[in-house]
Amino acid sequence: MNFIFHIALMNAWGGLDSLYALIQSLRGRRMHKYNRIGIISIFLATGLAGVAPQASALGVVSRSCLAAGAQESISVDWGYNKFNLWTASLHYKDGALLHVTNTVKPGGNGWDYTWRSYAGHFASEFWYGSVVGNHYRNDQGFITFLGNSTATDCNLSNWGGS
Repeated sequence: MNFIFHIALMNAWGGLDSLYALIQSLRGRRMHKYNRIGIISIFLATGLAGVAPQASALGVVSRSCLAAGAQESISVDWGYNKFNLWTASLHYKDGALLHVTNTVKPGGNGWDYTWRSYAGHFASEFWYGSVVGNHYRNDQGFITFLGNSTATDCNLSNWGGS
C-alpha cells in the first residue's frame, strides 16, 4: 500500500519521469510509449483507490461540556468504517483526577468493533473541568495509539473534523 501511495504522490506532483524510471527498473527494460501511458494510468488509478481507505476520517475528540453535562472522549470514523477501537476518558476537576472511564464492559475487554468508541458521561456531570482522552486501534493484534484528545470546553470546532 505504501508503494502505491508513493506512486500516486509522484503522479500528483508531476513526477511522471520518476514514475517512468521506477516502472522501468521494476520491469528491467524500456517500455513502448503507449504501454507506458497505460501502466501509468493503472498505477494512478490503483494508487488513488489505495489512498482513499487510508484517508478515512478516523479521528479522536474529547469534550467537557457544562451545558450538556458531558465529560467524554470518543474515537470515531466519520465515514462509518468499523475498526477495533478502545477509548479511555480521564476526568479532572480543579487539576485533580476525579476518575477514569473506558470502553470496558462487563464480560468484555474494552475493544469494540465499531465506527464510534465512546467513553464518558453524558447528561450526568454538570461541572466544568478538563478531559483527556486516550485512543487506540487494534488491527489483528497490532495496537496503534491514535492519539490523545483534550478539552476544557464543548470543543464544538473539533466535531466532524478531528
